[in-house]
Amino acid sequence: MRHFIYEFLWAVVGAGLLMVGSCNPIATSHIEGNVPSPETFSGFLERDLAKYFSDKGIGIASVKYEMLREGATQTGIAYPKFYVWVWVTDKAGALQEGAVRLAAIDRNGFAVTDFFSRSSILSDPTSIEAVFPKPVCEKIREKLK
Repeated sequence: MRHFIYEFLWAVVGAGLLMVGSCNPIATSHIEGNVPSPETFSGFLERDLAKYFSDKGIGIASVKYEMLREGATQTGIAYPKFYVWVWVTDKAGALQEGAVRLAAIDRNGFAVTDFFSRSSILSDPTSIEAVFPKPVCEKIREKLK
């Protein structure tokens, strides 16, 4: 019976239907200690995405994002991760879009750990599999259609 319960929980977690941290009090406390509050979450995320692309030399006009997985993904003692699809428009009107993995840090914001542009994913579709969980890869592939 215990084996069945673990298989069921992993299936639910793998499908993105349950935050891993909700089963583990230590993981939950790590998420709570690092993820910004609901009131500041979106503002910090937009700010930190804009900073990441600005640091790459892009003059940012706007940043929009869509969550690829709701809630934080917590693995071990690493910072909680979030997965988004981002659209960045520069001051000349050029659009750049792609998949981003971010780490939530100290409730003060996010650090981009990985960015895969739409064009890089199209040229090497398997590249995302080393960074993103399988359900997130499926959502990324839907974005490419």
